Amino acid sequence: MEPYQQLAKKAISSFRTADHLTYVTFPLINDTKLILTILENINLALINIMNSALEYERYYKRIMPLPDNFNSRYTTFEDKLINKYNIVKKEAQLIRQINNIIESHKDSPIEFSRKDKFVICNNTYKMKTITIPEIKEFLTQTRQIIQKITNQIK
Repeated sequence: MEPYQQLAKKAISSFRTADHLTYVTFPLINDTKLILTILENINLALINIMNSALEYERYYKRIMPLPDNFNSRYTTFEDKLINKYNIVKKEAQLIRQINNIIESHKDSPIEFSRKDKFVICNNTYKMKTITIPEIKEFLTQTRQIIQKITNQIK
C-alpha cells in the first residue's frame, strides 16, 4: 500500500473517531472536556488527508519533496492543490484554523469548561471558545475535504 493511501486511511479513521465522539459519546457523557479530544481528532484527519494529497502528487512527481513542518506543507497545499481537488478556500482555511486552535491550546496557561463551551486562554487572557455546534460544522467541512481528496486519489 502506498504512503498516500495509508495517510488517507488514517484520516478517515480519525474523522470517524471525531464523528462518533461528537454524535454518540458527547450526548451521553455531556462533558465539555471531550471537545478538545474531538478537535485533536479533526486536526489529525485534516493533516493526514492534506499530507495524503501532497504525497499523491509527490508520488507522481508533480511536486517536489517537502519538509515535514506544517506551515510549508500547508502553503504548498493551498497554492498548488486546492483548485485541482476542487476545495473551496473556506475549507482549506479550516485546516489552518483547527491547527491554530490546537497550537493555542498547547501554549495556553489556562483552559476551562463553561456551560456548553470549552474556553482556551492565551498569555494575555484573550479567550477562544469552542462549542459543539462549531464542532459539528468543522466535521461537515472535514467530511467534504476528505471526500474530495479521496475521490481524486483513488
